[in-house]
Amino acid sequence: MSASFIICSMFYSALLLIVYFYKRRLNTLENRIYSSLAVANFIGLILEMLCYLVTLNKDSFPLFTAILNKLYLVYSLTWLMLFMYYTFIVSFKRRINLRFNSRELYKKIAGIFLKLYLIGVFAILLLPLYYDNSSLNSVYSYGPSSFLCTLMSTVCIVASLAFMIIGYKNIQKKKVIPLLSYTIVFPLVIALEYIHPELLLTTPLETFITFLIYFTIENPDLKVIDELSDAKQRAEEASKAKTDFLYSISHEIRTPLTNIIGFIESLNDKKLDKEVKNDIQNISTSANSLLKVVDGILDVSKLDVKKVDLVKKRYNIITMLDELVDFSKEVIGKGQLEFRTCFDTTIPDALYGDYVILRQIMLNLLANAIERTKIGYIEFNVVSVIKNDACRLIITVEDTGGILKKEKLKQLFKDTENFSIEDSIVNGTNTSLGATKKLVDLMKGTIVAQNVYGRGCKLTVALDQEIVLKKIEEKEETTIDITDKKILIVDDNTLNIKVAERLLEKYQVEVKHVLSGQECLDLINRGEHFDLILMDDMMPNMSGVETFKKLKERDSFMIPTVMLTANAIDGMKEKYLLQDGFDEYISKPIVKEELDKILKKVFK
Repeated sequence: MSASFIICSMFYSALLLIVYFYKRRLNTLENRIYSSLAVANFIGLILEMLCYLVTLNKDSFPLFTAILNKLYLVYSLTWLMLFMYYTFIVSFKRRINLRFNSRELYKKIAGIFLKLYLIGVFAILLLPLYYDNSSLNSVYSYGPSSFLCTLMSTVCIVASLAFMIIGYKNIQKKKVIPLLSYTIVFPLVIALEYIHPELLLTTPLETFITFLIYFTIENPDLKVIDELSDAKQRAEEASKAKTDFLYSISHEIRTPLTNIIGFIESLNDKKLDKEVKNDIQNISTSANSLLKVVDGILDVSKLDVKKVDLVKKRYNIITMLDELVDFSKEVIGKGQLEFRTCFDTTIPDALYGDYVILRQIMLNLLANAIERTKIGYIEFNVVSVIKNDACRLIITVEDTGGILKKEKLKQLFKDTENFSIEDSIVNGTNTSLGATKKLVDLMKGTIVAQNVYGRGCKLTVALDQEIVLKKIEEKEETTIDITDKKILIVDDNTLNIKVAERLLEKYQVEVKHVLSGQECLDLINRGEHFDLILMDDMMPNMSGVETFKKLKERDSFMIPTVMLTANAIDGMKEKYLLQDGFDEYISKPIVKEELDKILKKVFK
């Protein structure tokens, strides 16, 4: 039966060695100690099997029997010293690496363990060893050499347990199970062998523990998995940080822009001469164009995490094209570059679709052409093919910025490729075309790049939009009579407050403002009455959402509250209305018609 334990253990130990040494290993101190443990265990099993066989015939090989038994005791001490050293490293590695010169300290510790080991080995080899094979089916050894080995083994186990207790905070949980199991089970096995000397369980137990430790060491597969997990977490954190940064920048850029547009909106109500009104209109067009660029940047950035949804609205494409032409001409300036346009007169005035993404696509095509082309011309054409209630827009941007090599022409929309200006005959570069391809795909369209013989490159986009059969009617400016109403504006930005007050002038309402959520709470708590609250969200100390939640905690609070914010990211309106419970939502810049519609709804 004893021999059966040893034979089974030899099989598993050999299998473990093959698996472990066949695979690439990390060159760490833990792994080097474990390699010694695994090899020593296999050698120990061979020695124990030989000891068992020759001791049964001790009279035939007395010297050989004595040598084998001494070597087995040396093995037992070797394995236990390695186990103790491994436990020490696992328990104190983190603390040593953080506080000390780890390489020098490891050398000193290894020297101490080596000295103790060599003293024990010499003592075992010099002291006498006896054995008893009086039983027909078993044999065991005893004497000073065996006693010393058992004593030093016990010291190693006790020391290992002490290391684990002292350094338990530094040990990885997965490493505790095999270490603790051996320190608990080993004394029980020794006691059992003392009662039944014919049982040979110590080395098979060490084989089992060696097998368990294998699943806790830093093998390459586990290391790669951990690194991939860490990389994924870092990527997610970086993506979240990027998104948070973009949202923050969006708010910071949109706030001054909305102030500009708001003041322009208020000036439209003034009686000004024609030239001034034209200048104001040009400023308004440029400001709105810049605002749409900001929104487009946010939409493009969200493509990487697939968070862009199509937001379809009715829009006037002719107005959009005029804005893009004005914007492009301003960028080009006066020089040798000619900007040509040709727009199909049959394009419907009113289309239905995501005009923000459509505008971003055309803006990217134009930006790419402007960046590539220094001399010659850029031609911007839009034609339509109408079928039933659908309008297929065919948008082309042609430039004389140089013919592209065929291989680069195929890679033009791969955002992972770096496009070098040296790869075109005439200097040029690729601007956002990878992102543009994603936007076109999102709208279920197609984009094609081709060389124009002898001139340059032409980009063509084809996508479908719905036709709004009823033309966009000129909106009549309407006002409502709310002269007896009192409105509170809550905003930390004084310019935002001035814009809102200027837009509310024509309604002849009483307007009061505060600069923080706390001031708003103080006013309401003092019993001051308002018919409407216009609340900004991003305020220091207490946001608009937090302020509104505190207001709703009052049972008597029944004032309609409108979220007035520059946070115009897709989905925010639903959040403010459905999740936070605001009555209405207005994004900055405030559009007069939108404000009028909200006021009509609130005071109907």
